[in-house]
Amino acid sequence: MNPARLTLAIFVVFQLADGLITYMAVVFFGLHAEANPLVATWIAIAGAGPALLGAKLVACGCGLVLYRCGTHRVLAGLTVIYLVGAVGPWLHQLTVLTP
Repeated sequence: MNPARLTLAIFVVFQLADGLITYMAVVFFGLHAEANPLVATWIAIAGAGPALLGAKLVACGCGLVLYRCGTHRVLAGLTVIYLVGAVGPWLHQLTVLTP
């Protein structure tokens, strides 16, 4: 697998992980668990499942566009940002909350 395709795959995995973790957090802790006000508004309107599915489909679609346009460094940068800014903090919170 070439590095660009691997980056896209990791980006999609992080999107799915963030969507699942966010869904569970919203179910357990309520709407305030979502920090993005746009996504939180859509969760309030449509529910957590449809809103997060839509948000993650859009994000994955945008990642695919970046991949197809050959902007692999941008995609790699966004993947790192997602790890540090979304998935990483959720995983840290889960380890702190787990006895």
